[in-house]
Amino acid sequence: MHKILIPLLMLSTSFSSAANSYTADTYYVGVDYMLTDIDISGENAKPGMTGIRFGASNNNIAFEAQYLISNKTDNIYRMEFDLENSKALYLVMQSDTMQGFHFDVALGYAENELAVTGPEFTYNGTEKYSGFSWNISIQQEIPFIPNTQVRLAYQSLFKNDDFDISGIALGLTYQF
Repeated sequence: MHKILIPLLMLSTSFSSAANSYTADTYYVGVDYMLTDIDISGENAKPGMTGIRFGASNNNIAFEAQYLISNKTDNIYRMEFDLENSKALYLVMQSDTMQGFHFDVALGYAENELAVTGPEFTYNGTEKYSGFSWNISIQQEIPFIPNTQVRLAYQSLFKNDDFDISGIALGLTYQF
């Protein structure tokens, strides 16, 4: 945990100092519901998560911090899978807004905590999965609510040869 926490703190500090040095022209906050798909060797669990995003943007480049927390579990063969939380930092490349729509691509790092519980003689415990994360999203302005967009995104939180955590998120973004 400490091996990851210190680099994350340093990275967030550098994001914050970079945001201050280039004077962000837009700050935003977003709230999403994410239908997560945990794929383990072809078997799937689909726990739900709620997330909050904070970002600072300038010239169509943003730094974003995201925190997701579990609000629903799912099971595979009587074993409950609960993606308890996910923390991520992203560099977001944003397109210009055209006819109320814009497209984002985000690259970054995520740390995910997965809890598994089941019958007595099966695996029970919590594991952390950390590494490269990315997402793509499309946002549409809401004409009757200024500075607000609806966001639809596909997100990959973790992937290796036989284990994948990804999902589809739907939410709102408000720009300050």
